[in-house]
Amino acid sequence: MDSRRRWYWLAFLGGAALIAAVPELYFTAEPADDVAMPAKRGADTSGQLAALRGAPAATPVSAAIPAAARTAHVPQADLFAAHSWYVAPPAPPRSNLAPVAPPPPPAPMAPPLPFQFIGKLDDSLRQQVFLLSGERLHIVGVGDVIDGTYRVEQISDSQLTLTYLPLHMTQALVVGSRL
Repeated sequence: MDSRRRWYWLAFLGGAALIAAVPELYFTAEPADDVAMPAKRGADTSGQLAALRGAPAATPVSAAIPAAARTAHVPQADLFAAHSWYVAPPAPPRSNLAPVAPPPPPAPMAPPLPFQFIGKLDDSLRQQVFLLSGERLHIVGVGDVIDGTYRVEQISDSQLTLTYLPLHMTQALVVGSRL
């Protein structure tokens, strides 16, 4: 069994060496000096055809090909170049109209009154109104300032006039009617 294995490997390696050596011995990649293919279609190839047939040519074939064509550098493609499929969006159309200025912001407004009317007290000296803001009770009269934000300007039979101090705007609160 050992001799069979040796013969097998000897035949295998010999066949591989033969396959590798045959192209080297019989096929050469070097073209002959006097045989060349025409560089351009329609060029004068009469000298080249005669050289291929074995007839003597008037001029050597290498002289028929320009020196620039023989030494021309063939550009090679970059196989790993970066490619992008991005297409830029079209530019917005231009208009001959002047740009329109945005409208001015609205004038500031006072917030709605946070007070709820509870009642009023009218004694001979001073009139007072009871106002509820959340869970806080305010007893106010004319000229009083509530939380540094509202000032009581006037108390009439049917309404209370307050001034919102940050914007100096007046607001009215209905306080009932005279009975």
